Amino acid sequence: MNKIMSNLVLGLLLCITVIYSGCVSEQTEGERITELTDIDKHTITKVSIRNGMNGELTTTNDRLKIEELIDQLDRYPLKIKENQESVVGYRYSIDFFSDSNKISRITIVGPNKINVDGIYYDVIDSPIDLEAIDELVDSM
Repeated sequence: MNKIMSNLVLGLLLCITVIYSGCVSEQTEGERITELTDIDKHTITKVSIRNGMNGELTTTNDRLKIEELIDQLDRYPLKIKENQESVVGYRYSIDFFSDSNKISRITIVGPNKINVDGIYYDVIDSPIDLEAIDELVDSM
């Protein structure tokens, strides 16, 4: 009887572990910017960034800065928002170009919300590091 009880307890622990693992993986899954768009750091040749706080426009063709920006934005997994109502205001609006062709627009609405080509997403896991984005834009 003890062996049956031990096997039953082990089976129960295994089931709980599998269920918990599924819940944890569900929370951290999400799509990245480069999965949602045609943004590829090897083909983007220009980036224009509008600061939503002061209206200032920054444009760069510096490949290293462009790659750094794409890497920074691609760190955050995104989940599509159920409520797609428009939001007023934004922190940064970023247009990505390949030569003179506009590829995509990413709008950082806030640390937990981003708009990718007109579709709103929640940033999951951790908020966008706005200070890092500020520093990167200031360095362009």
